[in-house]
Amino acid sequence: LSCYWVGTVADLTDGWILGAFFCKFNAFAQVTSLVASIMSLMLIACDRFFGIVYAMKAHVIERKACHSIIVIWVFSIAAGTPMLVKKKLMSRQWLDYTEMWCDDAWELKTFGGGTEKFRPGRMAYYTIISFILYFIPLVVMAVAYVCVIRTLWTSKAPGERTTKDVNIQTKVKRKVVIMLVFILAVFGLCWMPLQVAMLYSEYKPLTDTLWEGYEDFYYIAQVLAFSNSAINPLLYAGFNDNFRKGFKQMFGCYKKKRYTTLSKVDGEDTYHSSTTMTPVTKM
Repeated sequence: LSCYWVGTVADLTDGWILGAFFCKFNAFAQVTSLVASIMSLMLIACDRFFGIVYAMKAHVIERKACHSIIVIWVFSIAAGTPMLVKKKLMSRQWLDYTEMWCDDAWELKTFGGGTEKFRPGRMAYYTIISFILYFIPLVVMAVAYVCVIRTLWTSKAPGERTTKDVNIQTKVKRKVVIMLVFILAVFGLCWMPLQVAMLYSEYKPLTDTLWEGYEDFYYIAQVLAFSNSAINPLLYAGFNDNFRKGFKQMFGCYKKKRYTTLSKVDGEDTYHSSTTMTPVTKM
């Protein structure tokens, strides 16, 4: 929540007006929240992998879910902590104006006889962050979902099955496969431009200027990366009936309806009460 309004204020004002605290905290919060979000997606992929490929051991993963979430946040905070140290509020005094901006204070080194300048510490840090945010999760999710798809497509329900049952099962499998492929493809496409922009800016010499249009490309890349979190619920809603029903129930589109059934036990009438979910029709 803090990242968006801070970024908006920074974009709409001249220089940095939010002080040293938000200079550090905003960068820390951005890295921490992004790492936690991507690691959560990777954990979901692993949970699906164990739940389907190793269904008998799924309960072990459920018991460790709380510990996994704690580990994710501890790891995310550790990944964002360097921003608290390296982000600095810079200033430059002009005749009638004090210019202030928020920037990284990494050690500067020269190579190639002093003609090329780099910040190797920053390059290493952002390279690691790029692998954490994109390359490692992409590989893990791809492997997990390929195994899930293979297991679903090759598995067969026990017992005799009619043609109708086979068709229903095939339809469900196809829907799950398409959903997993879309989730993986959307993640890869949404996050790839930001990684390209970030790694390009880090590995080019500081003496070289950015190519024309880089700022616009970087802005679009950020929007695409952040939009991944908004697209995922739409994918789940489009392919998962239970997700849609739960979403409608949350907003009151479904209501519980009680009904009773009459049965005889030992010659006596016995009533059983139960509930069912029925759609709410608005007049």
